[in-house]
Amino acid sequence: MPPLQLTSLLQDTLPHLSYNGRALISALGCVNGRAPGSEELASWLGFHDRYQLARALRREGLPPLETLGGWARTLYWLLESETSGATLRKLAERDHLDPAVAYRLIRRITGRRWSEIRRDGMALALLRFREKCRDRLAATSPAPAGRSAEITARRVLLGSLSTSIAGSRRPVARLRGTLRERVPVSGAPFDVAVTSTDLALVTRGHAAAIEVLRLEPPRVVDSIQVGPVPTRVVPNGRGDLAYVTSQFSEAVDVVDLTLGRLTAALHLTGHPLGAVLSNDGQTLYVSTNRDRLAALHLSGRALRDIAIPHGSPQICKHPSGRRIYASGFRSGLIAEIEVPALRPLRTFDVRGVVQEVAVTADGQMLYAANECGWIDAIHLASGKRVGRLQFSTPALGLALSADQADLVVGLLHAGRVVIVDRERLAVRATLHTGGTPRLMATHPQGRVLVANEAGWVDFID
Repeated sequence: MPPLQLTSLLQDTLPHLSYNGRALISALGCVNGRAPGSEELASWLGFHDRYQLARALRREGLPPLETLGGWARTLYWLLESETSGATLRKLAERDHLDPAVAYRLIRRITGRRWSEIRRDGMALALLRFREKCRDRLAATSPAPAGRSAEITARRVLLGSLSTSIAGSRRPVARLRGTLRERVPVSGAPFDVAVTSTDLALVTRGHAAAIEVLRLEPPRVVDSIQVGPVPTRVVPNGRGDLAYVTSQFSEAVDVVDLTLGRLTAALHLTGHPLGAVLSNDGQTLYVSTNRDRLAALHLSGRALRDIAIPHGSPQICKHPSGRRIYASGFRSGLIAEIEVPALRPLRTFDVRGVVQEVAVTADGQMLYAANECGWIDAIHLASGKRVGRLQFSTPALGLALSADQADLVVGLLHAGRVVIVDRERLAVRATLHTGGTPRLMATHPQGRVLVANEAGWVDFID
């Protein structure tokens, strides 16, 4: 999630930008102006190559990437200096940069010394930045920035898949805790979801795409372009549509899995993060980095939202469909919200950095992974925490097994996935996956899929 203050400053300064332009600005805000290579950034934002990225910059009236990154970094340093009083030398050293290089960068980009920039203040610096972009915009002719012409239609045979699946169901077995398959997926996989047609959908945060996997045998069968930095993917009940929260396009992308292409974008305020679909499939609940929970009514695209003032990267739904649980990573709180009324009911204070949350099929227990190194068990009827299991390393991804007997927990920096007996709240198996395990999905017949940011999806039996 990009630092909201810097990103908002940049976007508010350039209100004329299209969604592509806002995505570019968001990407630079995310790294505090330390722009990666043009090829890497192009892939991250869904452009074919650095030349297409350069053309997009020109269409938006933005300076070349090196200059734009220099401005973003200068504004970041100025923001930090005004907030904390830190000197440029200290800020540069914190960023592992020679202070002399930082001083020269500011002089080259802005034409002014750091002392002058600091004395004039943020407002004047933003004005000069806007004038720089306005001059370039006036020198360019407008051109459409849409990407729809670049999306190639692909066909995923959902009907034949449904037919072949019908005779292959087997009784749910308890997880053995073994790594069965591994499917390579590039572009920093983050989330994975299983459709009713036995496909797996994987978001590729650094490739502006979702990957479509067939499960038997596990393999990639399609790749669908979506907006920049796709985070969560939510398939509908029929398995023919999926909703993708694309952070930097500030939209929920609607993907037609039958056609294999993006068909619509539902725009909202802020960067969408977590998402769940209502039981009737008509409303999508989405959390954003503006600390809001929005209800998108998919038939008419009407939107309502409420404040959830503690940040919420992950949300989950009660099996009744009448409540949503939103994790507050900045506050250590989990909010319980009644839907469709969007009425806050309770908060559970578990401290730390709350990440993935999950509710059992009987609606009795809520589990939460915590990046400070544990999982919590909360009894929903009483609202009391009834257990905590410590790991001494950050936990992020969390899923309930299909038989509800186990919890599957991803240990973010340890390269491990653990199987936890839910009744005893004790680890009964550990898998050394390597990489950076992120979010998970449980197949109704038992296996668990784990997206790994290092470049693959693991299948656990």
